[in-house]
Amino acid sequence: MSEEVADTGGGEAVAAEAAPVSFLESLPEDLRNEPSLRTFTDPATLAKSYVNQQRFVGADKIPLPGKSATDDEWREVYTRLGAPTEASAYEFEGDIPLDDGYLDAFRNHALNAGLNGRQANRMMDFVRETISGMNEASAQSAEQAYEAGRQELQQEFGQAFEQRVQMAQMAATQLLGGTEVFDEITLSDGRMLGDHPEIIRMFSNIAGMIGEDNLAGATTELIMTPEEASRQIAEMTRRDGPYFDRMHPEHDTYVAEVLRLREYV
Repeated sequence: MSEEVADTGGGEAVAAEAAPVSFLESLPEDLRNEPSLRTFTDPATLAKSYVNQQRFVGADKIPLPGKSATDDEWREVYTRLGAPTEASAYEFEGDIPLDDGYLDAFRNHALNAGLNGRQANRMMDFVRETISGMNEASAQSAEQAYEAGRQELQQEFGQAFEQRVQMAQMAATQLLGGTEVFDEITLSDGRMLGDHPEIIRMFSNIAGMIGEDNLAGATTELIMTPEEASRQIAEMTRRDGPYFDRMHPEHDTYVAEVLRLREYV
């Protein structure tokens, strides 16, 4: 027979498919070792990179000044990036939490920093959020300080709290001609000056020295504070007094008065 059967014993090389050639191996030999091509794994990725570079070549490029660049050279870059040439050109969206003086200063700083209108608005958003958070924290601190002072005086004055506060206001009005000044001064903790316990306590003591009869609008019947009631109880319950002497004609009167006074303690 003229045809011969192929030897299958050594035919693995014939039957096996050729190993795929990598992207870099498919390039000409002088390009295979090019470092800039090592990041590409397929022709599509290389083509996409080429298109992007071509688009960049056609774009308007802004050269960055060197380390020794002057302010005027940087100003030219900022202007080309959208920064205005005058601080007054900045316009802001929404509520502006700054008064005119601080707003002018903000505009000048934004101009010196080379911010464009969008960047300046972003910074104003930050200022707005910061001030809002500070105001909220300040209001909360003031409320806490006010409540702490009120509780302090309520414990000190007891049932006489409302009356003593009213008398303090009357004394301040009589001496100062009004209490407006106490609503115009804000303390470091956020409270108004007139809400501080020491101020109320001081004018309450002054009211006591003036006397309710000489205090315009004051009630004629004062309510005792716990301290005043305690002092009077101590005086009435002396061991040598009628309170402990059942045979004393005023014993029952003393006992009844002490019971009444204990309601204020």
